[in-house]
Amino acid sequence: MLKLVKFIFILILIGVINSSADHPKLHDKRSQANFLLNFPQSYYLTDINPASLSLSTIENLTVLNDPEINFVWLQYLVERGEYNKARFLWSRIPSEIPSEKLNEFVDLLVMQQRWQEIARLAEHVYSSDRLDVLLAMQSGVNANKLTKAQLNYFAINTLPDRLNFASECKNSVLLLADHFSAYQHLKRLRAQYIQNPEPEENSFCLSKVFYLGNTLDCKQGFKGFASCNINTALPETDFYILMTKNGLANVRESQMTLTLKSDINVMVHELMHFSGFEDEYPIYGQKAKWLCNSEGLKAPNLFVGTAEQAPVGWVKAKTCQNGILDAYKPSPKWSKMQFQELPLSEQYRQLWQKKIHQDWLFEEQNVAKSTSSIIN
Repeated sequence: MLKLVKFIFILILIGVINSSADHPKLHDKRSQANFLLNFPQSYYLTDINPASLSLSTIENLTVLNDPEINFVWLQYLVERGEYNKARFLWSRIPSEIPSEKLNEFVDLLVMQQRWQEIARLAEHVYSSDRLDVLLAMQSGVNANKLTKAQLNYFAINTLPDRLNFASECKNSVLLLADHFSAYQHLKRLRAQYIQNPEPEENSFCLSKVFYLGNTLDCKQGFKGFASCNINTALPETDFYILMTKNGLANVRESQMTLTLKSDINVMVHELMHFSGFEDEYPIYGQKAKWLCNSEGLKAPNLFVGTAEQAPVGWVKAKTCQNGILDAYKPSPKWSKMQFQELPLSEQYRQLWQKKIHQDWLFEEQNVAKSTSSIIN
C-alpha cells in the first residue's frame, strides 16, 4: 500500500512539474527556489545543474543528502571559510568528481592553505595524480621522484645547472624550498621584495624559487633556530635563502633560513645580516663573548668600546649588555635591527647602501687583481 502511495505521489509530482507555471526550469531563481523548497524531490526529475542554484536553494536541498548537492554546498562553505560546518560533508561528496571541478576546488584549498581539508578530500575521492602529487610535495618528496608533467601541474621550478643574473647585480641570491607551502610562501616574499627592493635596486638579485624537497634536510635546531643541510650540488651564487616549515629565521654566513611565519620584514632584516649588520637587541652566550670583548667597529651599525671612542652621534645599544664592553649604534631611535617589523629608516638605508657598494668595489678589485695575475 505504501509503495502504491509513493508511486501515485511521483506521478502527480511529474504532472505538476510538466504543467505548472512554477516549473523550476521555466522561471527565475526565486520561482526555482520556492518550488524546490516545497518539492525537494523534484530535483531528481529535472536536469538542473546544482552549481547554477542559489546558496539558499542548495542549503534547502541538502535534506536530500545527494552527493552532487553536498559537493556544491561544501564548495560554498569552504569559499566562506566555514570549515567547521564543512567537516561533516567530506564523506558525503561524490567519489568521482570531474577533473576540472576537482582541480578548481583543490586550487581554492591551496590558496587558503587548508592542508587538513585537502587530505580529507583525497580520502573520499577517486585517486587523482594531480592531488597525489600535491600532497607528496607538501610532505617534501624529493624533486627527483617527480616527473616533468607532475611538476607542471603547479608550475614548479627545479634546480638548473647554472643561474644567470644581470651584470648590475651586486649580490646574487638563490631561493630554495623544501615543501610545497614553503615554495608558495617564498614566491610571495620574492614578489614583495622585487616590488620594493632594499636598500636599492640590484642590491640583491633574487633567482626564481626552486623546489628541492627533503634534499634540503631542514629541521628545528639549536635554541629553536631553523636549520637546513643542503644534500646536493648547487649552482654558483653569492647567497642562499632556504624556506622551511618551522623554527626561528636566521643567517649563518651565506645561508639564510626562513620559515612559514617569516614575512617580508623578517626577510629584509636577515638580508641586512648578509651585509654584516648586527642585531641591536641583547645577544647571549658565545656570541656575546667574542663580539663584545674587544674594541672597534664590528658592523655598519655597531661599535664596541667606550662612549668616548664611539663615532660622533652614536648612542648606547642593548647588543652587548651581556658582554664585557658596551655597544653603540647610529641612532637613538629603534631600528629594523632591533625590531624586525619596523620600516627601514633612511639613515640605515644609506648605511646599508654604503656597505654594499664597498663590498662590491672590494670584490671587483679582487677579480681585477686575479685576472691580472693570470695574464702576467
